[in-house]
Amino acid sequence: MSVDIRGLGVAIGGRVIVSDVDLSIADGERVGLIGSSGSGKSMISKAILGLLPQSATASGSITLGGTEVIGASERTLADLRGRYVGTVFQNPAASLNPVMTVGQQIALPLRLHYDLSKAERAERVAAMLDKVGLPGETAGKYPHELSGGQQQRVGIATALVTSPRLIIADEPTTALDSITQRQIVDLLTSLVDGAGASLLFITHDFSVLARATSRCYVLDAGRIVESGNTADLLAAPKTVETRRLVSAARNLTLHAGIGKGVR
Repeated sequence: MSVDIRGLGVAIGGRVIVSDVDLSIADGERVGLIGSSGSGKSMISKAILGLLPQSATASGSITLGGTEVIGASERTLADLRGRYVGTVFQNPAASLNPVMTVGQQIALPLRLHYDLSKAERAERVAAMLDKVGLPGETAGKYPHELSGGQQQRVGIATALVTSPRLIIADEPTTALDSITQRQIVDLLTSLVDGAGASLLFITHDFSVLARATSRCYVLDAGRIVESGNTADLLAAPKTVETRRLVSAARNLTLHAGIGKGVR
């Protein structure tokens, strides 16, 4: 699914959080949005999903596959989120429901948006567990019984079970160790590519972004300050903020070896 953002602005209580953001993602493209904490990355993802706080006001335009998000009804937004857009969140321990089994968690989007029998849902859950590399018996477990990496695999399975056309991954590896980060990034990009879906990968870490995307936007204080091919930005960053993020990624890579092309 294509994404086209033009002149996006977000303000809360009169305070500007995001200003004049332009961003595009083509069908089947993997694009990154990178910036330091507090730069406005998550606010942009919330705007795309139509999940801004009630106190927020949004201006500009966000179209998903030709459907305008800003000003759309909650019914339209709920249908978009359930059928066409999947989200992988930052902290799987917090985003997964602790009183639902893994199988119930993954099946929930199917229950909400599709008229399937219990057996059909179970079949799809089993298929998704297999795709994310988890054994079938994981369906009967609860999130607290899994490791952080396993929890994020469940999060990915839940996001992809409806075969969405766009995946938004909002800092999906922050809570994980470096080895698990690499495994999760590789799993996510492989599944996205296999489904022919688009990906918006949000992070503050260039060493992860280099592995996940071919093109990216750099956000600072709510504004896009630089954009282009991810490898090119790593090799020759032009702005102060991009240079700082690249420097941090290089220092991390010396210790963890996460980044592909981060030297």
